Amino acid sequence: MNEELLNIIKESLLEISNPRFFKTERGYQGMLLHEIQNRLNGEAWAGAIVEQEYPKKLKEHGLRIRPDLIIHVPFNPDEHATRREDNFVVIELKLKANKERAIKDYNHLSNMCNELDYPLAIFINIGSSETFFDEYDGDNKEKIVAIAVELINGTVRLTENAT
Repeated sequence: MNEELLNIIKESLLEISNPRFFKTERGYQGMLLHEIQNRLNGEAWAGAIVEQEYPKKLKEHGLRIRPDLIIHVPFNPDEHATRREDNFVVIELKLKANKERAIKDYNHLSNMCNELDYPLAIFINIGSSETFFDEYDGDNKEKIVAIAVELINGTVRLTENAT
């Protein structure tokens, strides 16, 4: 399932080729949400949605982070025992992140994996060829995929790093 989701996300990234979306994190985020949601179909993803900047509250979620995008089936107390169920992927985006900003996001992703059982976490560095993934030595590295996405002469290029 993780591999299928990762492929959906990479296909979505490759579709975003308007230079305008490489100028702001918020614009890119909105377009990525749209592209991913359009590809989430089939029985495996029944009820799954993509949400942006979903506020994680300390009392309910065990942490206070606002991830850029999440793919999940929203919590329903009639169907879920805990908020740790049906969480598929958490995504952090940065526009031209440097090493410090990237590592901060890797730590956020790791915390989300720990507290809410996300099996897959993705860091996307927009407008860059760097992921700084080799610099991260924290927890859950095996669950994190780092992708740098840049637009070169109208062509989208992905650079992927994972363990």
